Amino acid sequence: MKKLSRILTVFYLLGLISLFADMVYEGGRSISGAYLKGLEAPPLGAALIGFGEFIGLVFRFFSGYLATIYQSSKTLWLFTFSGYMLTALSIPMLAFAGAWHFAVTLYIFDRIGKGLRAPTRDVILAEVSEGIGVGKGFGIHELMDQVGAFIGPLLVAVMLVYWGYRGAFLSLLIPGIISIALVLAAWSMYPTLKSISIERPRIGFKGFSKPFWIYVAASSILALGFMHWSIASYYLKTYSVLSDVEIGLMYSIAMIVDAFVALPLGALFDRIGLGILFINPILAFLFILMLVYIPQKPLLLLSAIPWGIVMCSEESIMRASIVKLVEPSKRPLAYGLFGVVFGLAWATGGYIYSMLLTSKTYLIVYTLITAITSLYLYHILTSHIKGRQT
Repeated sequence: MKKLSRILTVFYLLGLISLFADMVYEGGRSISGAYLKGLEAPPLGAALIGFGEFIGLVFRFFSGYLATIYQSSKTLWLFTFSGYMLTALSIPMLAFAGAWHFAVTLYIFDRIGKGLRAPTRDVILAEVSEGIGVGKGFGIHELMDQVGAFIGPLLVAVMLVYWGYRGAFLSLLIPGIISIALVLAAWSMYPTLKSISIERPRIGFKGFSKPFWIYVAASSILALGFMHWSIASYYLKTYSVLSDVEIGLMYSIAMIVDAFVALPLGALFDRIGLGILFINPILAFLFILMLVYIPQKPLLLLSAIPWGIVMCSEESIMRASIVKLVEPSKRPLAYGLFGVVFGLAWATGGYIYSMLLTSKTYLIVYTLITAITSLYLYHILTSHIKGRQT
């Protein structure tokens, strides 16, 4: 009983860690463009921050790969701690960036930090979530994550008014230090994971099941057809569909939806399993339909709802799905591999969408093709799993 209580405490500590870390990251990102402009950065500077996202994906694979090689609880916690440490320190250090090159480097360090910690943290989270249900566990974690994503930019906005950029960035040092302290507390309470095998596995991709590869393919096709918010907001701005303030309001609605549906989505995942994934391609297509064909502003703002639900699914039940498809010793590598492939597919989809924005017909047709393909692959996945269970 005492051990179960300790595991639940670690679970909630992981949620609080993400809450405070997201205050740092989202707070820093909320003013990134304006800050770089103030440092007289060229457009290339903003583009390099985007390149940092790709570097972060590479480090996800690197982290997952090494964690799988060493099969050590200490390695999992060390990568998790190092990742949060990088975010906690790099963003507040922006207060002292005298040149845009330094600022961009610090933003990239933050993305490297997320790449290092994401696969290993998810392995730990999956284990300590088992008592309440993995889907619900990832859902609660996403809810707490989004609370931080809301508070961080709000804190920065207030600090910016009274103390300028330096004060705004330095204020993020407080939640950053709290996140590091909480990681150390969780580590001390749960230093050894039961899912770590004693024998080191042979590294390679042969250990992954066929359903896992189908899942990666289906989710990657989904990513190709799920329009990134930067593209959607560019579309709205280009065609003067909404004002800048209304676009910001639409994003806020999406974030609130993300937070509110996290727990229900997780509970549904625990009840019906991978079948819940069918909603993602449908909602991704619905978002494009509403974006393109709804002229009334109040109704158009509601298109943020399907976008927010898919975004929440990416951060909760799609991570939880790997637990059902991959044996514990292979999970670090699985999370790293999935993160790289999904992220590259999403980036590629963004590039394709940027070329299709001039034609509503092309937008609809492209999204429909990706949605149908993704649905078909998810159908194959669930049928394969049912066949193995009977």
